[in-house]
Amino acid sequence: MNQPSRGRKVAFWLLVGMISVVFVEVPAGSTMFPFFTVWGMLVVLPLYLLHSVFLAGLVFRFGRPGFWPLFAAGMLYGMYEAYITKVLWTSFRPEGPFMTVGGIAIFETILLVFFLHPILAFVVPLFFTELLCTNSSEIAEGLPGWVQVSLRKHPGRWIGLLMAFLGFMQFINSPSVTKSLLSGAGNSLVLGLALLWWRRSGGASWSLRELLPGARGMKIFGWLLLIFYVFWGIAIKPSSIPGILKGQLTILVLYAVLLVVFVWSLRRSRAEAAKPKGLGEDRLLAFTWRGFVLACAVATVVTTVSRLLLFPFALLQALVLFSFYVLAGLLLFTGSVIYAGRLRGARLQADGSSTTGE
Repeated sequence: MNQPSRGRKVAFWLLVGMISVVFVEVPAGSTMFPFFTVWGMLVVLPLYLLHSVFLAGLVFRFGRPGFWPLFAAGMLYGMYEAYITKVLWTSFRPEGPFMTVGGIAIFETILLVFFLHPILAFVVPLFFTELLCTNSSEIAEGLPGWVQVSLRKHPGRWIGLLMAFLGFMQFINSPSVTKSLLSGAGNSLVLGLALLWWRRSGGASWSLRELLPGARGMKIFGWLLLIFYVFWGIAIKPSSIPGILKGQLTILVLYAVLLVVFVWSLRRSRAEAAKPKGLGEDRLLAFTWRGFVLACAVATVVTTVSRLLLFPFALLQALVLFSFYVLAGLLLFTGSVIYAGRLRGARLQADGSSTTGE
């Protein structure tokens, strides 16, 4: 089959960005109407599009899209909250950070870098992008075995729970019941119309791998991302960037650690690489319009009803979710380090065996 055209790829990259925004910015309540505001279309959407496509391109080109390599890439994704938004230093709370360690807001960093962005801005949206927009399922096939088994047995249950969770996330930051309803319905409509055009025009005939940028495209994305960082790093609260010893050094060390984890994860995934699966009829999950509509309906109903009935308990909801994000983030970060470190350990053991043999 012919390779997708440049225009086709650009359209796909827009969908990647849209789906990423819908899974993290909308549920978090940070940008409830990303497709209906100038800020959403000119800042939020490009931010997520550039990160998602570039990092996915790196994983697919230099490794295998298993869960842990994608998660490692997602942690680097979350680091934009340092030099672009400055949240890793100043917190997203008006009162400031819960606690600072080494000049950074430690709990906010764990939440954003180890959980929210890797999972809800990157891994989960890419999983659904491949399901909704392509004929492949490499990401699904790269999930842990127990997750694959559970998804095959109860796909509707798990996707429904995820949508309900996303809806439940949003209500604490929603200004009104009406805004909750309009956010869910409006964003679902825009995404649904985009998917309708994509699928009817034959876009789902290609694999995710084929629709990602080539070598030249990756260079362009890299430069665009760098320009984006420089521009918005200066445009958004530049005075909030601390001195080297007052917070920047900690962020730079964290960047270095995450880069090492990412590179080692890619190397291990290459060692485990197998022939891509999930093409054609052997997919873990199959797209249906009924499933898409039901998923959007669940998220919209849950966020609307939660805002209507549970808002008096918003503080409790925030405490429970915040605790869950931090605990899950720490566990996932530990898992990613163990995954990446096993390759290093295996190499050291192999080198030791070679020396002993000599």
